[in-house]
Order: sequence, then C-alpha cells, then structure tokens
Amino acid sequence: MSLSKDLTDQFKERMQQNHDDMDINFSIMVLGTNFWPLNAPSNDFIVPTDIQPTYDRFQKYYQQKHSGRKLTWLWNYSKNELRTNYTNQKYILMTSSYQMAVLLQYNKHDTLSIDELLQATAIPKDLLIQVLGLLTKAKVLISDDEEQYDLNPGSCYTITNCL
Repeated sequence: MSLSKDLTDQFKERMQQNHDDMDINFSIMVLGTNFWPLNAPSNDFIVPTDIQPTYDRFQKYYQQKHSGRKLTWLWNYSKNELRTNYTNQKYILMTSSYQMAVLLQYNKHDTLSIDELLQATAIPKDLLIQVLGLLTKAKVLISDDEEQYDLNPGSCYTITNCL
C-alpha cells in the first residue's frame, strides 16, 4: 500500500514539474495480482472525457516507470468524489466510477435516455439500471418512467436541481 502512495505522490510531482495542471485530485492504488486476486470487470467501460486526460497521463507515466507490466483498471472497486456546480447549494457526492460516469454525462445534457447512457458509458444494462435506481432514490436524477425498475430503452432521466 505504501508503494501505491509513493507512486501517486511521484505522479503528482511529475505533473507539477511538467506544469501539467490537473484539475482533478487523483490517487491510485496499484495492486499486484499475485497478492490481490481481484478480477477486472468484463465490460468495456468507456472512461468519461472529463477524466480521460488524467487516465492517459497516468497510463503513460506507469508504462514509462514499469515497462512490460500490464495495468488493469478495476473500475468496479473505485470511488470518486464529485462536486456539484449546477444548483445554488453546493454538494459533494461520493460515487462509484459507474455512478460518476453516468453523472458526468449530465455536464452536457439535462435529460438522457437509457440507450444514450448505455452508449456513452458501456456499462452493462443490468448494472446501469442499478446505478440509475440508486441515483433516482437519492433524488439526484428523476425518471420519466413510473415503474423505475422495469425500464424500457426509451426511459429518460433528468438531472434534478433540488437536491
């Protein structure tokens, strides 16, 4: 674990030296598969464009530091902190990466259908339905479908401004 902290600190230091300002506070835990038998998700999760530059920078940094090693991202184990800017009241949301990927889509749209969210995130539909269920239960999103858990491809979700 201390090696992961050192790696994160070195990465941040390199970004500062290169004047590569990161507007994202980033930390990572690199775990060896020999010691941590965690399985990567089988889906092709699409990294949100908001975090893509940081993702690419770390990938490049890691490959330069440890050439020949494969870096596998375990999005299903990560957590994120999102700060809202769309209401008068500011909120900090603790989310999973999948919740983050859904919520970041609302930076450009007020309403999105399930099909649009599936296409933008590549989160498996059954998992996406769980994510949307949690976000509607927390009143972050509002569904236009009366029966929220029996979603059809045309169901739409709107970001709420009354958290």
